[in-house]
Amino acid sequence: MLQVYGRLCAYLALYIEHATGSATVDHVIPKSKAWNQVYEWSNYRLACALMNVHKGDVVGVLDPFEIEDGWFALEFVAYQVIPGPAATGDILRRVTETIETLGLNDDECLKAREAYVVNYTQTHIDLHQLEERAPFVARELRRQGRLRQGDA
Repeated sequence: MLQVYGRLCAYLALYIEHATGSATVDHVIPKSKAWNQVYEWSNYRLACALMNVHKGDVVGVLDPFEIEDGWFALEFVAYQVIPGPAATGDILRRVTETIETLGLNDDECLKAREAYVVNYTQTHIDLHQLEERAPFVARELRRQGRLRQGDA
């Protein structure tokens, strides 16, 4: 799964480091709710330990494979994940619940996103590296017109 996912946490959309990151397998439909899905590849998502613990056996968190562009956004003051412009009606409610349930705006998550933005803006990493390590951050920088001059 690490290779298939490129070491990216499906929920946080950040790279899971080799030595310090704890990669886990999350069951989209929790084992406690559907034991018959325990060994189904389609029910697996690579998740960092923090996201897997937060999700636990909660049902209703948006499946990363089903999220559409614009449902989530990133604000670059505190680096919080917020509902995006395409999140309306029931999707807005589910996006908000997913953000809260997973703790996407916990301190450590905010610091991780900020570090990627700072490293990119101060030219310590290039856009390609940012896209590999923090694709959501890269996409939001692009969508909001915040890429460094010369990056497209």
